[in-house]
Amino acid sequence: MRLDHIVTLTFLLSATSALAGHNCKCQDANGQYNGLTNECCGENGQGACIRYYPGPNNQCTSPTNCIDSGQFVQCCQRYGVGGAYCWD
Repeated sequence: MRLDHIVTLTFLLSATSALAGHNCKCQDANGQYNGLTNECCGENGQGACIRYYPGPNNQCTSPTNCIDSGQFVQCCQRYGVGGAYCWD
């Protein structure tokens, strides 16, 4: 019984840590990549929960914190960018 609780708690904590950002953009030391930010926003589930804002912001935003920042970083890296900048 106790093991079940520990496994459940571990799973919930790891699931919450994967959803670490309200906002993300593809960015590295060479600059910001707006087109790739839009692409990765779409791959991360753009729609009701996640929106891409062009213009001065050029960021992927989720007011309900449903961006998987780890997946977002991997998406940017897959396109050759060093990483992503994600924040709350």
